Amino acid sequence: MARLSNKNLTHTAMVLMVVAGFLGGCSTASQMVVPADVSGGLEVIAVTDRSIWSGALADESFNLGPYKVTDVDRDWDISKSNSVSVSDFKFSSGKTEGGYAYRFKTPGGRMNGQCLTEAKDTVFSVSSVDFQSRVARLSCICNQSGTEVARVMLAADISAGYKGTLTANGQQYRVESINEREGGFSSGDPTGYRVDDDQPTGAVEVLNPGRIWLARNLEEPQRARLACIFAGLMLNLPPTD
Repeated sequence: MARLSNKNLTHTAMVLMVVAGFLGGCSTASQMVVPADVSGGLEVIAVTDRSIWSGALADESFNLGPYKVTDVDRDWDISKSNSVSVSDFKFSSGKTEGGYAYRFKTPGGRMNGQCLTEAKDTVFSVSSVDFQSRVARLSCICNQSGTEVARVMLAADISAGYKGTLTANGQQYRVESINEREGGFSSGDPTGYRVDDDQPTGAVEVLNPGRIWLARNLEEPQRARLACIFAGLMLNLPPTD
């Protein structure tokens, strides 16, 4: 019978400790730093049953309180869509980099969400020296029974925060990205977004598993329309370059 030497036992124990430490670290999800006026004044709804995996082969369905996100399609092609076109997103045809679609189930019915991203390189000069900057844009639209009920349009330099507008419930709100993570670490990618009118109206954390915040005075279907857009922002994958 083969026997492990003390040296082998020590090596095996060290490997197991490293693996256990790695798994333990992965079990603690990084979270967005929640602004005080959001955490103190809005109702929070946590995401449940969401996989850590994403992509064309993954099941990216998840629950969001009374809502459910299903049928996430990473292969969605806007050129073959019968419900929306590139012009609906106010993007330039041929410059889009990716799109995805999903279904958003509510207690009162179902919405369809579609999101599209665009990136373009711009060149600017400082003291006769040319610099190149990549500008990224993201837009999501939620439709119900063939009618647009909410949309968000965001734009920013990749090195800066995203800003834009969210239109829903017959009103336009300001949107601004949140880039900070708990513990002080930030990769530069958005960790979430906040939506404001005169007061905070909503917010979304895009780090898996995710959370949303909604103003307590919002009623259905106002809450569902904002939540549908927030789901689209959660599903957006950050740029890889």
